[in-house]
Amino acid sequence: MSVRRAALWSMGAQYATFVIQFTASVLISRLFLLPADVGLFSVALAAAMMVSIFQDLGITRFISGQPQMQRELLPDYAGVAVIIGWTVAAVVAIAAPLVALFYHQPALAPLLWLIAASYVLTPYATVPAALLVREMDFRALFTVNAGSALAGNGTALALAACGFGASALAWGVLATAAARAILANWGRPVRPRRPRDMASVRPMLGFSSMSFVLSASAAVGQRSQDLIVGRLLGIAATGLFSRASALAGQLTTLVTGAIGSVFYAAFARKRDAGEPLAEPYLHLVSCYTVLNWAAMIGLALTAEPLVMLLYGPNWMGSAPLLRWTALGEIFFVAIPLQMDVPLLLGQIRRLVWVNLLDTLAAVAILTAGCFISLEAAGVSRVIYGFVWWAIYAVYLRRLIGFRFSALLAVYLRSGICALAAGLPLILASLSGVNLTNLSLIMLLVLSGAGVLCWLASLVLTRHPAWTEIRMMLDALARPVLARVRG
Repeated sequence: MSVRRAALWSMGAQYATFVIQFTASVLISRLFLLPADVGLFSVALAAAMMVSIFQDLGITRFISGQPQMQRELLPDYAGVAVIIGWTVAAVVAIAAPLVALFYHQPALAPLLWLIAASYVLTPYATVPAALLVREMDFRALFTVNAGSALAGNGTALALAACGFGASALAWGVLATAAARAILANWGRPVRPRRPRDMASVRPMLGFSSMSFVLSASAAVGQRSQDLIVGRLLGIAATGLFSRASALAGQLTTLVTGAIGSVFYAAFARKRDAGEPLAEPYLHLVSCYTVLNWAAMIGLALTAEPLVMLLYGPNWMGSAPLLRWTALGEIFFVAIPLQMDVPLLLGQIRRLVWVNLLDTLAAVAILTAGCFISLEAAGVSRVIYGFVWWAIYAVYLRRLIGFRFSALLAVYLRSGICALAAGLPLILASLSGVNLTNLSLIMLLVLSGAGVLCWLASLVLTRHPAWTEIRMMLDALARPVLARVRG
């Protein structure tokens, strides 16, 4: 499968998953759950995922990025994944009462037990899904991702409507894991077996030893957010913070999340062929930024009306957090594949130290913000975003060899296009329109005008993304035209 065709399938999976997750989150938050319910689940999930860093141990990256794959060893790799997954599930289940005691929330324990049950099933999808990525079979991966999202979110929505409260979300996690395991093995069945000897899995474990340190550091930085907010500002504040972070993160995933997995496999091929990565990486940066920056500018400008229209008045406290989180995302998408490219180039040891520095900054900056207020915690996302960008921009420049002047030129074009996308909203605000009370129709009109301005700016600035958009549209139209002619 070609890179562009794989990207189309991967984007289709991201869009389908986003629509399912977004629709479920809106209905659940607006009709059935309060911020305290979502906050309770967020703390439980974050606590469980702090332990789940042991689960993958880099198995997915090892299989999808390995230059030569010994397929007869795949059942051994799957067996290791199952052993680790069951161990993680046991640790989470045992630690559940302690976590509930630490947060003075007895209801946390049952949620953690349900999440632990999902970790029993998760490893059965690890190796099959990694094989699909390695083979760039994103058509089958579409079925896995979209199908599991539909099963999990459908379960959560149905149980929330029945009055299950926060536990509805935990049951959704369990349903997602079960569906993903079934669908992944339907696409690429791999039966786990206990490794016959250590020699068969030693290469994977050698890769995993450093990958675990890397995953642990990243997990502390990412998953500790809800834990820190929950401990310092309370469960309800965690719900507001989590909802704002989730909405911005879901939009980022919708816009460019599909590109990362495709380009990881594509860069692996370029590495094996000995081709330089600087030029294709800058091209990737241009596509990432021009899409995401426009989306984040729009999200920051329409934070209040979006929260009111989607989630209702109970969630308006998350609107300022959403604005700051969206602005922080501008930095986080400016250096894509910051973990994957160093791994492909065999720089895992140095990446571990860089990631530890990143994690320390994340925890320190968020903790300082939480000691001030909830909104200061939101502002801390922008400060941390800049620090994050500085760390990885310097690191990847040395690793790949691109010039900062070329990177800044990419940013300039993408920034102009992003401002053009937000121009109708900015002009409406300057003319006296209260963006906070925008109706749905007015919001759609201004957003549509922003898309047109964005497309025009792509053409005027001769942005590389315009060529990609034309090629993808052509790839979509070609089979349709062929069928019509037939």
